Amino acid sequence: MISESNQTLCELNGELVTDRSFQGEILLEGQVATFPKVHVTSESLRRSAVTCETAQSAFLEHNETFWQRLQSAWYGHGLFGVLTEMCSDEHHQNVPNALRSSCQFLLVSLRWVNGMQFTFFPHLKLSNDQLLQSFSSNSNWLESPIRHLEWHSKANKFAIALKDDTIRVHYCDNETVPVLKHKLQRNITDLKWKPLSASILAVGTQTAILIWNIDPMSMSTRPSTGAVQVLSYSGHSPVTSLSWSPHGFDQLFACSALSSAIVVWDVCQKKHQVIQHVTTSGGVSRLLFSLGGSKVLAATPSSSFRVFETASWSNERWSQLSGRVQTACWNPNGTILLFSVVGDPRVYSLGFGDSHQSDKPVVDGSKNAVVVLDLTPDDEQDSDVKRDYIHSMVWDETGERLAIMFHPDDPRSHVIALYSVSSLPVFTLTFRGNISGDGESAPNFIAFKPNFNQGSCLTVCYSNGHVAYVPMYFKRSDRKTIAKQQLVASPLDRLSFAHSRSMLNSSQSLWSSPHDVSSAVTS
Repeated sequence: MISESNQTLCELNGELVTDRSFQGEILLEGQVATFPKVHVTSESLRRSAVTCETAQSAFLEHNETFWQRLQSAWYGHGLFGVLTEMCSDEHHQNVPNALRSSCQFLLVSLRWVNGMQFTFFPHLKLSNDQLLQSFSSNSNWLESPIRHLEWHSKANKFAIALKDDTIRVHYCDNETVPVLKHKLQRNITDLKWKPLSASILAVGTQTAILIWNIDPMSMSTRPSTGAVQVLSYSGHSPVTSLSWSPHGFDQLFACSALSSAIVVWDVCQKKHQVIQHVTTSGGVSRLLFSLGGSKVLAATPSSSFRVFETASWSNERWSQLSGRVQTACWNPNGTILLFSVVGDPRVYSLGFGDSHQSDKPVVDGSKNAVVVLDLTPDDEQDSDVKRDYIHSMVWDETGERLAIMFHPDDPRSHVIALYSVSSLPVFTLTFRGNISGDGESAPNFIAFKPNFNQGSCLTVCYSNGHVAYVPMYFKRSDRKTIAKQQLVASPLDRLSFAHSRSMLNSSQSLWSSPHDVSSAVTS
């Protein structure tokens, strides 16, 4: 058990501060003092549920009977939607076991055939809840009061998705907390604020994508019925990852762990386009753009992943990993990708060429991944124990701090490992210490706040519903002076796997592309 006196307050002079009598109290009165104080309790979740049930707004979720939900699923997603609803854990009392087993078998068969190239993948056997838990950045998505947190890239506000399927928007300079609720907003998987927009929030859910328009000047806590837009593409659910075009265009990219299609939406026109099918991989579990938007990682449920460059949508593929990609993050200039795989305690790195120094758009990734960090516990160095180690990894926008959250099965799951990152003369990670919470609560979700003007600030969502802020005070390096980063490792540190390149044919136009891009057809 971690005592309150050992709770990490901040990082100062390269060391983590836990003593409340230290001058860290003064430092915490700066920008961090304006951050919202959030603590989501089970009582508040119950009150929220009661409030939503008594509201008369059409866009709020009403109590629906089992047959009404089946009817809605049929009109929205056809047979696939009905089977998904029948297999849902919340309807186990309404569906006989024999019928439910038959529906599960048929659902698995349909998933197998639907874009999977008849290749067997274990994640097809998972229930909806188990599937979302497996691919969520939250280490305990099923039970955590807060399932996701997303800071706005420019404004001082964030949105949190809660276990009761509501979303709350917290401002640093306003006590008003808008609450977002919709009948299709079930099992929230991802949140993304639109770049260069103060009000647009995209929400990935079990069956659809919701686009909320939350007026930051409004004092209302319940947006009107016209504040939400629903986007749905048949066979593309659950939506496991969303990403806006980093250039601020009205393009929203989406993927599903049960579909091979990478879909881009023209949100204003409600039109979608499949820009790529990642075949023989079982689906696309996550999309991760580099900060400048020149590259995007497409992680899959299989032991392979791809990196696309976004000018011509050519890609390079890395395969024969020991497991699927669990978590990944880019450095600020998109030349280094850090990732870890399921069941492996090591962090790997791939180097990429600088797109700004190339005459033509290429991925230009290194053939071999380099082991830059080994987090094998000391008592397991010579053990054959097999379990999950790293669950989530986030890299701040300065490129100088890396935070790693462990899987619940790992004995270090109650702390967050913090590393400083150096690029010159070679890429190195230096351990700064373990970030601890208060009491017995464990971290479930981590994210760095953008535009923290005093260094970096890690936001941590704990299992007891508390949101904590850990500021890290340091002088930022001038990124303009940082040369192309190099990775140095011995041959024994290199991960051996297959690497291939492919150039895709262009046939269809992509709306308002920053590079006049033509979209890619299936390979």
